[in-house]
Amino acid sequence: MVGERLAKKMGVLKRARKVNVKQGDGTNLSGGKFVVNTMIQIFQDKAFIGKFSLDAEVLDIGDKDLILGLSWLVKNEFIVDTEGRCLRNVNTGMVIKCSVR
Repeated sequence: MVGERLAKKMGVLKRARKVNVKQGDGTNLSGGKFVVNTMIQIFQDKAFIGKFSLDAEVLDIGDKDLILGLSWLVKNEFIVDTEGRCLRNVNTGMVIKCSVR
């Protein structure tokens, strides 16, 4: 999921179409928008580390910019390292630091 603030900054909100998203607890988030074939660039400490494709729902996700789902992690071959608070690519060894806000 992509937050509305980030979607506007990326310029992708104008291509979105409305969708309803069913959450894990069975409730629905309505009024969201689905964006197809968006590219995100990952930076750490102002250094570019990678570019990835993303199909996402644009929803009000509070103060978060982006929530990556399991399908994105699998497609891009990342595992979640909870102890190290990062994502690790199983093939390339790329590490993306994760922050908690």
